[in-house]
Amino acid sequence: MKNDKERVEVRMPKSIIEKLDKYQEENGLSTRTATILELLRKGLEK
Repeated sequence: MKNDKERVEVRMPKSIIEKLDKYQEENGLSTRTATILELLRKGLEK
């Protein structure tokens, strides 16, 4: 199925989390998950 989802746990430095949270706030994203997915998609499009 196209929308199958799998849980992934990722640990990252607090400095990266702070940048994620700032990006989330500046771009009006609802969750960290949404923020991470958006940034991953943007990176994979390159």
